[in-house]
Amino acid sequence: MLKQENNKSLAKDKIEFVSCLMTNQKGNIVIFKRSGDSKLDAGKYDFCSGHMKEGETPTQAMYREIREEIGLMPEQIRLEKIGTIGTPHKKYEETLCHMYHTKINADIEKINEMIKTVENPELEEAILVENINALREKMQEENNNYRTIYTKQMKYFLEAMEQRISKKEETEKGR
Repeated sequence: MLKQENNKSLAKDKIEFVSCLMTNQKGNIVIFKRSGDSKLDAGKYDFCSGHMKEGETPTQAMYREIREEIGLMPEQIRLEKIGTIGTPHKKYEETLCHMYHTKINADIEKINEMIKTVENPELEEAILVENINALREKMQEENNNYRTIYTKQMKYFLEAMEQRISKKEETEKGR
């Protein structure tokens, strides 16, 4: 159900977004609380995400957003493109969101320290969610606290992520 996208740059008349589900070395999911000063959805929880700028590919935009929001440089992470879905953000129906995954080697304290060093931070703090199932439940039960809404397409994305994570764990155990 997830569309694979080509890496063409953004058309002038189309708004597109990028979003990254981050996991730590223990497999926990890192989500972020937007600061109270954020222009959009202040105080809501979300993945690291943002809009694409003119001329950017989705991957370039995702690396930029991660650098701007968390302070991680492209050489510190490896992005894995999962697919493209209709945006799960409440205010932007009918647009596309390019979904990524990356694993970061930092505990929650280190991630929160990194956020504090960012110039003009849009994020207030990071929190950990145990696994995809716990995230799914939180998104459904606490819908008003999340910028990303639990849509049918988001369900497919989370299922795809759950499968990828479990396959990686199985591969790592077999080594």
